[in-house]
Amino acid sequence: MNKPAAENGRSTVGVVTALLDPLTRLARSADRHDLFGTLDAVRRRSADNSVRVVFVGLRQQGKSQLINALLGKEVCAVGDRRATSVVTVVRQAAEPAARLVIEKSAGFETVPLPLDELQSDLANSPRAQGRQVARAEIGVDVAALATGLALVDTPGVGGTGQRHAARVLNEVAQADAVVIVGDASQEFTEPEFRFVQQVIGLSPTAVIALTKIDLYPEWRRIADADRRHLANAGVDCRIIPMSSTLRSHALRLNDKELNAESGYPELFRFLRCEVLADIGTKRRVRMACDLESVAQHLTVPFEAELNALRDPTFHQRMAEELKAEKEISNARIKSAKSWQHVLNDGVTDLNSAIEYDLRERLRSIGKYIESELADGDPDKKWPVLTGWVQEQVSGAVGDNFVEAFRSAQALAERVAASFADDGARIDLPALNAICEGDLIDPELQVGELRDAKNSFADKGLTAVRGGYSGAMMIGMGATMLGAALMNPITIGAGVALGVKAYQQDRAGRLARRRNEAQITLRKYLDDVSFQVHKLSRDRLRNVQRELRDHFREAADQALASLQGSMKAAQEAANLEVAAREKRAAEVEKKLAVLARVRDSVGRLQTAQASGAGQLASAARTQP
Repeated sequence: MNKPAAENGRSTVGVVTALLDPLTRLARSADRHDLFGTLDAVRRRSADNSVRVVFVGLRQQGKSQLINALLGKEVCAVGDRRATSVVTVVRQAAEPAARLVIEKSAGFETVPLPLDELQSDLANSPRAQGRQVARAEIGVDVAALATGLALVDTPGVGGTGQRHAARVLNEVAQADAVVIVGDASQEFTEPEFRFVQQVIGLSPTAVIALTKIDLYPEWRRIADADRRHLANAGVDCRIIPMSSTLRSHALRLNDKELNAESGYPELFRFLRCEVLADIGTKRRVRMACDLESVAQHLTVPFEAELNALRDPTFHQRMAEELKAEKEISNARIKSAKSWQHVLNDGVTDLNSAIEYDLRERLRSIGKYIESELADGDPDKKWPVLTGWVQEQVSGAVGDNFVEAFRSAQALAERVAASFADDGARIDLPALNAICEGDLIDPELQVGELRDAKNSFADKGLTAVRGGYSGAMMIGMGATMLGAALMNPITIGAGVALGVKAYQQDRAGRLARRRNEAQITLRKYLDDVSFQVHKLSRDRLRNVQRELRDHFREAADQALASLQGSMKAAQEAANLEVAAREKRAAEVEKKLAVLARVRDSVGRLQTAQASGAGQLASAARTQP
């Protein structure tokens, strides 16, 4: 797709790899095992240059067909009777291959999948042997993926139960960019627009693909209406009209004009300029910053040792300065720990706020249920009402997740600001813990009404029973007055009392069905609330652990550098003259290596800053 991006990425990986080895050797020689975690993280980032682009949307909107047309290969399942049933990740591979990732009690297991089964229902694949399929992974040899793109096809949201919406939002939260797919048959519906807002709230790097423009002549009017909806809601997201059919014909005929009309070149430009160029640069800059941080932590003790070796009076001055810094550091660690207070208080407040937010959303759904059940027969509206409730609950849980995700990110930034000393910069962790697991248990469903309506025979029997009892009661009174047991008055009274009995029975049964319907729906809301609250607390507790470990590691590294400087200065002052000269030469060599590393990192950061703009500019001019 983009040779400059690929070449830039490969050259960066080569530079980073060349810098990791000397830093690892120096960290080992200085006994700084606390820096190995940072170096390992940089090594993983340099090895994995994939950029995840997730395709999401309602059912039957053309997501899978869009990906197939983008790659020029039939990879994802398409068709009126076939749909994506599990998350499917498509990456570059020298040889085509596929596998299923199966959930286990203690992790995941991979199972090979023949390529001829890709068009089947992977969620119910016999190769999973009845176990839950987490995702499918497909490797294909396509030039568009050679730059590190990983395209993620997701199940369509919407429909009864909204069972895929929660998992799709998890994928969006972990994505580098998102393509929201919707067709041009109509403007945004309320559930679709709500889903768009959720997605953009989780991943600002997003674009909307308006598909099937070849089928709907009014697609321009639909696109303008959708843009107005976005503008009125204050949502900044571009809409790209597209046609997978035109793209397929353009590839087959090698027709550039037809390809331009399909809208795919604009999608390619989005992937190049706003995804590969921007996100790839941010990753490489972060690697450079981590390398610079490690080099700085190693430089400080070596410089202190060299100064002590060259200047015998330096040790006394160094010891006093380091002692003061160490006392400040120890006091901060043992007593203040302001960043930990911010973290603990923030997580407590966040738990309370997220729980209240979900309760308020579910409470409003409960009020609507009460108003709907106040009149009419629940049996007549039950399928529509339950579908609406499940849709609204899924949307409410999704909105709650978006709020939790954004609030957790804001909390991480507050903790970082509290942790920073004299404006020191520290990178934030990815917070993947908040995206683990389903938001709603797929097994949670609204129950059925047990109190069924009376049959015609039951209604007649109720009326006859009431009429007979009434007629006999009136007739017995008439016989006491000397009249016949059955006469026009007793018969009329029996009919009236029979009708009354039937009406009372019908009203009683209707009241019971309304009450049962309300209890059933309330139970569903309570089950969802209980399950989501538990999951939210677990997720936020894991986020707290992630942030705590991340900042504690940074604090430990800073303290280790101070302690190492003091120890090195003390040991240097106690050396004999000959040993001091020998050790000074060794330290100078190590400092020279660190100076070269830091110089290379500085050049890498400068190259990334200038290269990102050149890459984006070049990408915009490509067809």
